Amino acid sequence: MSAVIEVRDLTIRYGDVAAVSGLNLTVQAGEVLGLLGGNGAGKSSTLRAIAGVNPPTSGLLAVGGHDMSDPRAVEKARAVVGYCPDVGGLLRQATVREHIGLALALHGQTRMWPQALELVEQFDLTHVFDRVTAGFSHGMCRRLSVLLAVLTAKQVLILDEPFDGVDPLGVDATITAVNLARQAGLGVLISTHLLDVLVEPCDRIVVMGHGRIVADDDPQAFAGVDGKARYADLLQALA
Repeated sequence: MSAVIEVRDLTIRYGDVAAVSGLNLTVQAGEVLGLLGGNGAGKSSTLRAIAGVNPPTSGLLAVGGHDMSDPRAVEKARAVVGYCPDVGGLLRQATVREHIGLALALHGQTRMWPQALELVEQFDLTHVFDRVTAGFSHGMCRRLSVLLAVLTAKQVLILDEPFDGVDPLGVDATITAVNLARQAGLGVLISTHLLDVLVEPCDRIVVMGHGRIVADDDPQAFAGVDGKARYADLLQALA
């Protein structure tokens, strides 16, 4: 395996506030990494930097083999990433069909309509295919955001809070998509504050707090009652 995400001594600051401090993280091709942590842990800031949305303050960040300290490489890195942000990312007056068409056109993947339609069915969005997203529930918006990320990911799939407000069918559809991405050799990074949904699809689970990694372990270390207790202890220690 080769690393598709390499993070070394990553620091992200917003004015005087350090959202991420000296973070080190690696995701291999074909690996699913779960990123756990409470609110303000630095998870979303980290994922935005990896996705090429916000530049880091300092440190090394390479995605798909592209060193993102070089401005010329940022667009190349973005081109191999499918990214589901924690909030937003959808056009309120565009339909599901239009979102997919725009995403495929921007990524030069217009021949992937058959795969897109399979995902529409998988995520149970067929009945709202030609509806604008302005009337969608939060969970339906999450499903569409995950679908678009999965559809456009070439080497890296980043899902930030993909399970937030999503019903069991949507959770299952997302986990199925993650498993297929792993089988296709993509590196997958999933961020959430929900422990239960991460144990099944992940190869590793990392816990963040105050912008740093406080645990990095096998998913089974966080499974069951003992795993929940361990996670709760970590969060309590960070409080």
